[in-house]
Amino acid sequence: MTTTQHGATAPPADLTPAAAAAVADRLSARIIEEAPETERRTAISPELHEELRAAGLYRMLVPRRFGGYGFDLPSFLDVVMRLARADMSTGWCFCLPAGHAYHVACWFDADVQAEVFGDGHFVCPMTAAPGGTARRDGDEWIVESRHPYCSGAPYSTHYIGQLFEPDPQTGRPRQPLVFIAPRDAYEVLDDWGATLGLKGSGSNTIVLDGVRIPHRHVKENFLQTGFMPDGTTPGYELHGDPMYLSPPIAFFCLELSTLMVGGVLGALDEYEHLMRTRKTTGRPPIIPRTEHQDYQRWYAQAAGRLAVAEGTIRFTAERWMETCRRAEAGGAPFGKEDDMLLNMMAREALRIAWDVLQESIMRTAGSSAARNGERLERIFRDATMCWGHVNMIIEDFIAREYSSARFGVPAA
Repeated sequence: MTTTQHGATAPPADLTPAAAAAVADRLSARIIEEAPETERRTAISPELHEELRAAGLYRMLVPRRFGGYGFDLPSFLDVVMRLARADMSTGWCFCLPAGHAYHVACWFDADVQAEVFGDGHFVCPMTAAPGGTARRDGDEWIVESRHPYCSGAPYSTHYIGQLFEPDPQTGRPRQPLVFIAPRDAYEVLDDWGATLGLKGSGSNTIVLDGVRIPHRHVKENFLQTGFMPDGTTPGYELHGDPMYLSPPIAFFCLELSTLMVGGVLGALDEYEHLMRTRKTTGRPPIIPRTEHQDYQRWYAQAAGRLAVAEGTIRFTAERWMETCRRAEAGGAPFGKEDDMLLNMMAREALRIAWDVLQESIMRTAGSSAARNGERLERIFRDATMCWGHVNMIIEDFIAREYSSARFGVPAA
């Protein structure tokens, strides 16, 4: 067994997508068993976090140059879906802070990447809503900000935040800024767990109180949700990976949709367990659910629609990669029209999964499956939070942006 200088097990020197998927499958039973305690703790356990770290899963999107494995997006999402199938909160607590390695590798210069990726272990929450202000002070920025909903915060090594520089005369926002800060620069508040679901996602508030951030760790006039590559990016110039020729909107929606589809696949697993272990109620004959034609039909309809949702995730992720490769090959850049369409495609997978959960699974599983503490009850609460995420609220905006780009007219 290889260990680090601190005595912890070192991750593998290399990790294949198949091996990463096998790790997720191996941990699934444990994740399911720990899910109630994950909720009570409001994050995954330190022991599970260490398993994920030692297996190298946090490094999947970290570039190889900096100790990662440089997976493509479909391979990363495959592992995320397997983890979310066991428990959506666990998948959420892992996916978002691990996925933000892509943003660092795409946006920041080489010296910053070398510093923040370090030995390759990188766990970084990121929120898009501006959480405060920063003012210049020589070669540094002084940050005063508060950022709720920082998923994965308890085990974070860094944080990426959005804020504004105020005009010194008027106090009004002058330019948007994106910054990255190390763990010793911010406080993680113990304030998560009061929402309906995703209680175990570790989405705590992060606070920076007069923290000094080096100028090189701040990107000026930069809006996360508005980033659009113009020919090339720092990430592509450094790593030569076409993934870094992409804007971030579709990437983010693919993450959330994968978490939802994975979670509802877990609900289907639990529904199958109920089919195999429970009998019908009501009118005789009282028979195993597996032998009842209505339950057979309900299960089949749910399984078929979820297969479509899962296939949509995989197809959209592959098309995302194809669009990146097209841009690298000198074709049309990965533009707004591409990003918005892929975002909408991913969202349809999320919508299918939500419909299956409420229309087929929860409607027919029986009230005992919705009792506090039951697996289906927890999945339904987690999925409700995903359905109500801002990603769903902005779907009309995304549609308008797509059509305006498609027809070359101003967005309404």
